[in-house]
Amino acid sequence: MPPTDLYVESAGIGEPAVVLVHAGIADRHQWDREFTRFAMTNRVVRYDVRGFGASPDPARDYYDHDDLLGIMDDAGIERAVLVGSSNGGRIVLDTAVTAPD
Repeated sequence: MPPTDLYVESAGIGEPAVVLVHAGIADRHQWDREFTRFAMTNRVVRYDVRGFGASPDPARDYYDHDDLLGIMDDAGIERAVLVGSSNGGRIVLDTAVTAPD
């Protein structure tokens, strides 16, 4: 099921898409400078992980990597450069292991 309740922002065009995942002590704004800069040459996506920023607290069991894959699916992104900081790095690694293709 796509994570339609999560807050997601997208900007720019170009390949590869870049997806930014914030640390566990931040929200999507951690990436303000990078989001603007990457959007000059690439499609860039950032979002608030469940319970952070504008995304609601979890209402059910979930996996962060499923949320990330759902966001990519909703955006029509088949392959991307995934960038994560701290807990976002864990989410990125879990996603890469779950869906290496």
